[in-house]
Amino acid sequence: MKPSRLQEHLSKKHPDKASKDSAYFQSLRDQRSRCPTINTMFARSVNQTESGLVASYNIAPLIAKAGLPFTVGESLVVPAIKEAISTVMQRDPAPVTKAIPLSNDSVARRIWEMSMDTEQQLYATLRGCRFSVQLDETTTADNNVLLMAYVRYVSGRDLLEDFLFGEYLATDTRGETIFAALTEFLRERDIPVTNIIACATDGAPAMVGRYRGFATLLKQQVPQVLTVHCVLHRHNLVAKKMSPSLHQSLDVAVKVINKIKAHALNDRLFRQLCGENDEAFKRLLLHTEVRWLSKGNCLARLCELFPSVIEFLDQADATLKAKLWSCRHDIFYLSDFFGKMNEVTLKLQGDGMTLVRSKATICSFLAKLELYQQNLGRRQLIHFPQLAKVLDELTDSHLLLYTDHLKAVKADMAIRFRDLEQLDVPDWVMEPWQADAVSCEPEIQESLIDLQNDEEAKATFRTSGWRVMWGFSQALHMQTKYRNRLNLVSSGALRLKLTSQCPDVKKLAAAHQAQGSH
Repeated sequence: MKPSRLQEHLSKKHPDKASKDSAYFQSLRDQRSRCPTINTMFARSVNQTESGLVASYNIAPLIAKAGLPFTVGESLVVPAIKEAISTVMQRDPAPVTKAIPLSNDSVARRIWEMSMDTEQQLYATLRGCRFSVQLDETTTADNNVLLMAYVRYVSGRDLLEDFLFGEYLATDTRGETIFAALTEFLRERDIPVTNIIACATDGAPAMVGRYRGFATLLKQQVPQVLTVHCVLHRHNLVAKKMSPSLHQSLDVAVKVINKIKAHALNDRLFRQLCGENDEAFKRLLLHTEVRWLSKGNCLARLCELFPSVIEFLDQADATLKAKLWSCRHDIFYLSDFFGKMNEVTLKLQGDGMTLVRSKATICSFLAKLELYQQNLGRRQLIHFPQLAKVLDELTDSHLLLYTDHLKAVKADMAIRFRDLEQLDVPDWVMEPWQADAVSCEPEIQESLIDLQNDEEAKATFRTSGWRVMWGFSQALHMQTKYRNRLNLVSSGALRLKLTSQCPDVKKLAAAHQAQGSH
């Protein structure tokens, strides 16, 4: 409402009235005040503009959660609204679209304001409760290091999880740097670091180092904190344990896939061959080391298209074909093995995952590994469908190699997950309504009795899962090569996409004066 802005607006939008003096506008205002019809129209226009402002606040988070550029408001949303109003309602869409500010800057401001609002809601909660934290770092597309943290806390009867923060690390990713970033963040928001009761990290030296690791530094400041090595990271490390022979066979499979998939001409010729052979699929899947499900998926597809791959390599690369054929048994076995590992990985992700459920999943898989060993020794391959295709070609040396591999994997898992296997889960955690409150710890007896007599709590008793890895994938999805200048932290887009908090749209809209677009 600066005079210079008003003068500019008058000259650009209303040039026919730019030369009028103040008496002219005063007379217009007096005339409007004496005319009920004009007052009604003006009030309707103001209400419509205010509704448009609220609509812009409701649309902006949808753009952020979809990970789309902010310009999509003007380039897609507004044209879609125009088309819907003019086609379905048979009305002029101009009054509606002009009342909804969806320019690039408007959407950016809305997203930032709502991210700040959700931040304050979360910080107010964390100042007065104990919480667990999970954090990890990754390198973004523009070579910046992004540190992300999630929290899990109790609110009322619910165990909630939310995105705590995302911060760029200026230089290195040492334990001291990560610890300083976390403590400085909590200090600026007046959240006591002593409210942290547990922390989950990966197994990198920067996180779990004995002297200068993040977990060590955190324990020095919060001695009672429980530090946990992420179950998913441990499971991924187990999957990498292979004998030299199996590792060499895996390398051959990756070379074959790259030979076909990474060259455009070979890929087109192979697709044509798959069509002629009436294959269920026409493409191989590239192997990506950073994607934990990649090995199982790409090997499964290779096994499905194995006859066509052999036929293609017969003309393209006879030497590589001979190597692939000689290690086909290992590749079929690895396809089944990584398929089993992928099943466990998927069970350890998503909503409802806790240490209790993780223990059940890991202990179950350890028992299955023993079963797989025994069945392989008896040549019973019901659990290995791909390997069963070459059952008649399997020698005793093949079976010994595979059973030894399963035995080594089981031994490695038993070591890495010893703490999870030995986890003592109290009865009141698993069955709070059947537990005897008198035999429980005195600190929880009263709360447990209240819970057992709360009928409503029985219907709402639930847990939620960790999502830090999903958060990284969303960050990489948002910052594409076309949006490499987007600051994931300061723009508020990442928080609004990942948070479970709902912004107070009415409060935010009331703080602005509604002005429609021109």
